[in-house]
Amino acid sequence: MRKNSYPGTFIVVEGPDASGKQTQVERLSEWLRESNVSEISEKKEEEIISRMPGKYPDPDYDKVEDSLENGVWRLSFPTYHQTPGGRVVNAYLQEEFGNRDELSTQTIVDIYAADRKQFKQTIAEYLSAGGIIVADRYREANLIHQLVDFEGEEWNEKLRQVKAIDADLPDADTVFYIDVSVEESVRRMSDKEKDIHELDDSYMKKANENGRKVAKDQGWNIIDGERSKKAVTEDLKEKIRSLT
Repeated sequence: MRKNSYPGTFIVVEGPDASGKQTQVERLSEWLRESNVSEISEKKEEEIISRMPGKYPDPDYDKVEDSLENGVWRLSFPTYHQTPGGRVVNAYLQEEFGNRDELSTQTIVDIYAADRKQFKQTIAEYLSAGGIIVADRYREANLIHQLVDFEGEEWNEKLRQVKAIDADLPDADTVFYIDVSVEESVRRMSDKEKDIHELDDSYMKKANENGRKVAKDQGWNIIDGERSKKAVTEDLKEKIRSLT
């Protein structure tokens, strides 16, 4: 299952909105910390933290609860107000650059890619030192969300183009796609404050369908996210044991 040569382990959790990514990343991070399987030293971890962009990780920012502790980096994208790149993503999601339909696919891809590329060196360094990263979204998210308007050979071509934008970033060892229906996503988000994507039911449906298509095409581990949270967690743990 491993896809890179780093001593550390890089796990990515993807899925449609409200699929439970944040919950599962939190649970997996705590489990791996308690398991004490990381090899990175406390001193090296502190050095890497000191070189993070912006005010990342910001313990007072409740929208993203990232942390680097006991050899496990809980990492979430977008980083929102914590970093320069994250603030640009947040501005886009609040329509400060205009409606999504007014922007090119390339522009949107670049906005999200810039957020991730801030961490290119620190991700590589953390993995090189034997650390474990559990990411809530990574470069795969661009494939889920930015290919929704394409079909057939054009979809294949856009897939190659979007992948090329982030090709210089470290690979994940494994990508989990937590699969839930669009109806379940909408139900879970009924009381949530929504961004421009989440307010658009048509877009939500297309992103949900495209995410499943990409997951199958790219060979990601597809996890049934409509089971109990505990069942999903145990399924993920069982698959991760072969990596660490």
